[in-house]
Amino acid sequence: MSLLEVEGVTRSFGGNRAVDNVSFDMAVDTLAIVGPNGAGKTTLLNLIAGSLHPQAGSIRFNGQEITSLPPWRIARLGMVKTYQVVRPFRTLTVEENLALFSKKRGAANIGWILEVAGLTEVRGHLAGALPFGLLKRLELAKGLAVQPDLLLLDEPIGGLSRAEAQGLVASLTALKSSGVRMVVVEHRLSEILPVVDRVVALDRGRLIFHGTREEFFQDPAVRTAYLGSADAAG
Repeated sequence: MSLLEVEGVTRSFGGNRAVDNVSFDMAVDTLAIVGPNGAGKTTLLNLIAGSLHPQAGSIRFNGQEITSLPPWRIARLGMVKTYQVVRPFRTLTVEENLALFSKKRGAANIGWILEVAGLTEVRGHLAGALPFGLLKRLELAKGLAVQPDLLLLDEPIGGLSRAEAQGLVASLTALKSSGVRMVVVEHRLSEILPVVDRVVALDRGRLIFHGTREEFFQDPAVRTAYLGSADAAG
């Protein structure tokens, strides 16, 4: 049984079909959802996380139907989404933020989370005083504090410098090695793809590719969608 199964999922906004009959499953440790601008990546991630609900199709997590569940119910089942726009409790310290989120599914190993997220040295700092790069790390750490079976990451390195992005990708690599399973939406492909096992590619809401990262760059539909650019924005 696959950890995540998406079958025939469709979602429209007005006359625009943002996600169009998309189907795939996840039986690997790390999956990337990619595509050019307006491809439907974030919409699909929000459908999986329960922030939006599909107008057709179904989504199953660990064999359980979650298509119509709200995000908090899905999080309690073990699937947690982080956000591209960071959302810390700014008047709490880094450690207090993590302690708050760890209550959702039982006490987490906060010391380990601080270490793997690169936040140990700022554990006592107020979240509101952190620079953007550390806030992105805190967003990752908050997701880990819920102890997810599957972590959904929405552009985890978006807005970071190359050096900051490399550091966060190293954290994701360490998480993968420790057994954390992830779905990553990201437009900085050359930096994120070394972490992932398989790729789902969308173009104008439709699935155009589902395969390994090695196959991804050789696929004619992918090449057409990206106009030859492996780092097209999304």
